[in-house]
Amino acid sequence: MRPKRVRLAVPVILAVMLCFVSCRKEAENRESAAADSLCASLLITHLQAHFDDLHDVTMRFHHRDHALNGIIELKVRWEDGELTGTEVVANETGSDDLAEALLEKMQAWRIGGLDGPFETVVPINVKIVGLDDPEFPNTAILTGEIKGAEGNPLEDVMVLIKPEVAGMVLRARTNREGIFVRTLIPPGTWDVEYSLQGYEAARKEGIKLSAGKHVRESVVLEKK
Repeated sequence: MRPKRVRLAVPVILAVMLCFVSCRKEAENRESAAADSLCASLLITHLQAHFDDLHDVTMRFHHRDHALNGIIELKVRWEDGELTGTEVVANETGSDDLAEALLEKMQAWRIGGLDGPFETVVPINVKIVGLDDPEFPNTAILTGEIKGAEGNPLEDVMVLIKPEVAGMVLRARTNREGIFVRTLIPPGTWDVEYSLQGYEAARKEGIKLSAGKHVRESVVLEKK
């Protein structure tokens, strides 16, 4: 009778082993899914906190060419909180330099708690403010790059755009790269004032802005 008992016992043992393997795989999948969810959450939080990093880059390129608009999809891979791999999946803007500049900015990121390896695709909508406004084609764009005498970009410079004939005053401020972009400016002739605490104010007069046109300014402010 002993051989019979062995024969009966074997399927039971196999069933237990299969159940153990299946349960372990299920647990591993749950752990993996939970880890991916945590990594995705950490990445989203980081993207929100460092929105200005990417915004500053897109502003720099809008200053050169306001027509650069569309989705850029970046495949990124993190391990131990550091970016280890990047790839441009899609680029509607037509500018390879813009995509590379965004990746370069992300290279410096260090995301605590994002262990990985974790890979995902980050869609970035590069869009100039006012593009969808029906008045956009009938108005002008003024952009500028403002630096100190040493060549350093000046952040938070107040830009006042005033019509030659008294009327509404438009405003803009520079970002960390010393760039400002102002859209939806009615066609006409404008004076522009630049001011920042600790620096001598500057003024440019008679800047002609036409419908559908993009005018770029370059300004240097001297320290007081």
